Amino acid sequence: MPRLLRIAFHYLSCVLLTPVFLHAQDKDKHPTLGIALEGGGAKGLAHIGVLQWFEEHHIPVDRIAGTSMGGLVGGLYATGLRPSEIREIINGIPWNEVLVGQVPYPALAFRRKEDLRAYPNRLELGLRGGLSLPGGLNSGQAVLGVIDKYMLPYSQPKSFDDLPVPFRCVATDLVSGKEVVFSSGSISTALRSTMSLPGVFSPVKGKDKIYIDGGLLNNLPTDVVRKMGADFVIGVHLSVGPPDPKKLRTIFEIAGGATGVMIDANVLRGMELSDLLLTIDVAGYSTLDFSRADQIVDKGYQAAQAKASSLERYKLNDDDWNRYIARRESRRVPKVPEVQFVDVRGVEKDIATQVSGALAGYKGTIVDTVKLESDLNTLAGIGRFESLSYSLMERNGQTGLQVTVEEKDYSPPWLKPGFEIDGSDPDNVGFTLASRLTFLDLGGYRSELRTDLVFGSSYGARIEYYRPLRPLSRWFVAPRVGAQRTPLNLYLKSQTIAEYRLNTFFTGADIGFNFDRFSELRFGYQAGYTNVARRIGFPSVPTASGRTGSTRLQYVMDRLDNPIVPRRGVALISNFQWIDSNPGGQGSFPSTETTIVAFRKISKPGSVYGGIGGGSTFGHDNIGIPAFSLGGPNRLAAYGLNEFLVNQYWYGRLGYNHQIGELPPFLGRGVYLDAHYEIAKPYGPFNTSGVASDVAVGAIVDTIFGPVTIGGSIGDEGHRKWFFGLGRIF
Repeated sequence: MPRLLRIAFHYLSCVLLTPVFLHAQDKDKHPTLGIALEGGGAKGLAHIGVLQWFEEHHIPVDRIAGTSMGGLVGGLYATGLRPSEIREIINGIPWNEVLVGQVPYPALAFRRKEDLRAYPNRLELGLRGGLSLPGGLNSGQAVLGVIDKYMLPYSQPKSFDDLPVPFRCVATDLVSGKEVVFSSGSISTALRSTMSLPGVFSPVKGKDKIYIDGGLLNNLPTDVVRKMGADFVIGVHLSVGPPDPKKLRTIFEIAGGATGVMIDANVLRGMELSDLLLTIDVAGYSTLDFSRADQIVDKGYQAAQAKASSLERYKLNDDDWNRYIARRESRRVPKVPEVQFVDVRGVEKDIATQVSGALAGYKGTIVDTVKLESDLNTLAGIGRFESLSYSLMERNGQTGLQVTVEEKDYSPPWLKPGFEIDGSDPDNVGFTLASRLTFLDLGGYRSELRTDLVFGSSYGARIEYYRPLRPLSRWFVAPRVGAQRTPLNLYLKSQTIAEYRLNTFFTGADIGFNFDRFSELRFGYQAGYTNVARRIGFPSVPTASGRTGSTRLQYVMDRLDNPIVPRRGVALISNFQWIDSNPGGQGSFPSTETTIVAFRKISKPGSVYGGIGGGSTFGHDNIGIPAFSLGGPNRLAAYGLNEFLVNQYWYGRLGYNHQIGELPPFLGRGVYLDAHYEIAKPYGPFNTSGVASDVAVGAIVDTIFGPVTIGGSIGDEGHRKWFFGLGRIF
């Protein structure tokens, strides 16, 4: 009997004490919890709210995978960032600028600024191997800058399993037509790939692979999380509800709806493979609703709260949660080391030398990502690169800054089309089509051959060859030749009083100095032949023809933040000429003209601006064709086009513009109201007025095709006009 008691006591002790012993040995063990985050553009920001709820309620995330925006949020979280930090990052991103995808105007090279001033639109066609469009409306450079900044400490992990939270993201390979799960290598490349929405962002190119958004094949990658070893998989689904039939009418809406059906099919599979489905109601929010980020994040938090009863079972006690956080924090990279060299990849020697020279200052420093992003934008502003990305690398025991440059595969050469509708006279609307064809590196690195062709109300062609004296020299020479035929219509108030045709041929050359991407100085000579022929109307301008010739000194400075509707900055153009020959003129004479404009932003939507200008022939009146013109939407809008043909004038403008709306990023930028007051004093020989002034009010819509304007103006002495147009404004 005692023996049986001992056996019974021993058995009972094992039964009762084994759980205690096991808990003591594995007290911080818990079922491996994985989470899959669905893609959905701005709607995917709701995942931040889900993760925030998990953190607050001590629900561990041991594995995480995502697609598209789910991939970006998951990738940021996987590096150890807290949801509150991710939310701060998201709110700090200028999403409209990122989605527009253009290099910021101030970062453009001087000649690319000239292109946008002459052709103020976002269109560019490649001519390498035939006429072609870019791979997307957006090169992805701005998105890449955001990703590289936060992934820099984790530039080259051996595996994404080495991150603070093991991570995967999904892309689609267009070459094989198969799903690609990124599990190692460059996490920046992985995130850029999973977010490359077809037609919107340019695809990411790898060796024999072309990556686009993974949502096409696996938008809710619960199967990926399962393969990562998760015992329990939570799928986070973004529910948008059924589509509105009224929004399935246009070709783009139908195409988008069809794509949505395909994506929904693979999302359904992902939902079925989850152990727990957490559904977030984001109906009413669009893919581009980044301005409503806080509301969307809150939707995710609310959805997690609604599943609290199902999630609470995975909650860790305080001790276990602290151990979990400590393990996660121990895998974070505490700081970025100092870099000892700069390595440029992906381009030929001359270009690599230019890029590495521009970034040489980073040697011996800890990378300032804000400054580096600005410097890379400046390099992208040259116009030849699709993207520039950066990461850290190791070589011979030293840490270096690796910059990977991807050149455009569709250009150079490139063709920039232009459109202009001149409604300054609604009874005689002018239409002009134009194009600028640019070849690079003809005859030497950084040289450019630029050809402009114009058809419509005006006809013309102009060719300029720009050649630096040495590959990286600021000094350059620029010979040019051209011919044009332009209308010269003269008005008195709203009445046409004469129509002329101005036919010109010219050739010339400049030597110049490019100070920086903001300013340039030129000195040169131009000669040609001009014919002024009156077609109908009163002979206000002498009919003349003959040789033209002038020596010119010109300085241009452009520090505006935008070429279409500037909000801040200053621009100046000033030239002095010694004209030795002018049809109808008597002898040589000097001529000068200067214009300066300044903009100052006074609130988020509003800016004030002012401009002054003037021109003079220094008292020389018998010069033939008048030197300057006033009248029309850009200078004295209430007056008829070319109403003042003068040899001397001064002009001033004071105005205010106010942004009242935004266009979808892929269709344009903003909608603005503009109001300004103008005053000018024209001086002979055909001037019969004293000081002229007016007030103009109008609307400006900055579209992908260029700025559309409509407005009206009231001036003194009964002058009043309404006008509209497509093309340059300021």
